[in-house]
Amino acid sequence: MTDAEVVPPTRRATTRGAELTGAGLTVAMAVLFSGVVIFGKAVLDGKLPFVILSVRFAGTALVLGALVRLSGRPLLPEHGERRGLILAGIFGYGTESAFYFSALNHGSAAAVTLLFYTYPVIVMLASIAIDRRAPARLLIGALLLSVAGTVIVVVWGGRVDIEPVGIALSLACATAYAGYLMGTDRVLKRTNPMTAGLWLAGSAAAANLLYAGVFRATELPEGGGWWQLFGMVAFTAAAFVCMLAGLQRIGAVRNAIIGVLEPLSVALLARAFLSEPIHAPVAIGGTLILGGAVCATLVRTTHVPEPAV
Repeated sequence: MTDAEVVPPTRRATTRGAELTGAGLTVAMAVLFSGVVIFGKAVLDGKLPFVILSVRFAGTALVLGALVRLSGRPLLPEHGERRGLILAGIFGYGTESAFYFSALNHGSAAAVTLLFYTYPVIVMLASIAIDRRAPARLLIGALLLSVAGTVIVVVWGGRVDIEPVGIALSLACATAYAGYLMGTDRVLKRTNPMTAGLWLAGSAAAANLLYAGVFRATELPEGGGWWQLFGMVAFTAAAFVCMLAGLQRIGAVRNAIIGVLEPLSVALLARAFLSEPIHAPVAIGGTLILGGAVCATLVRTTHVPEPAV
């Protein structure tokens, strides 16, 4: 029996069409997570986030579990990927979300966003250190455009104000998310994105339930806050599938760069649903972010191998 028969092929894109599909899924992920932020800003209202996040992720796991059963997909990840997915959910995504929403209680959304979006830099630097080679120049240029655009959007588009504890939480959030992306990219090779999302969400729910017990944070939404929490669940479930499907196709580095579309998407959704104005810095920074996303999409993994993060 050959190795090819023993080990199923990975899902990494090998054609231009598959790469564009991966990039499109990552764009969809950014838009969906922007919706989560819009809902979350209203439902948290300064509360410690742990119980609300545990409900969010538990609901996401239930939704994805139902879809997995209805679609006939396996409930269990592929052998060799289960432990990694659980660890990624607990120490990666679940912890990152706890850090992010906790940081919002100690600083402006602009400041927290700026520090969180250092994660693409962390991902790229880690990929260089691990693989001992630099990514394609176009990817480096895409990263610079995206980071510059993010700085313009969050610094000149809103008030930057943050306490030292907020800085620490935001940087910890960026580090946790970078580790999550790199770890998941290494682990998740054969499991379908819906099943993987189910396990990640369940693990993230368990992590935040533990944090709720440790910090004795048991506050739940009041009144109309529940429909906003249900919105977070629905958008998170869809975003998880898009995120994992895109990650499998284009890898952690390009996923991180294209994902920087999120603050621009938040601004556009806030304009549409919260009547928040879009000022010139958002338009200028958004143009740079879009340029970075386009550059990251144009890189050919079939001709220019991306570092195997």
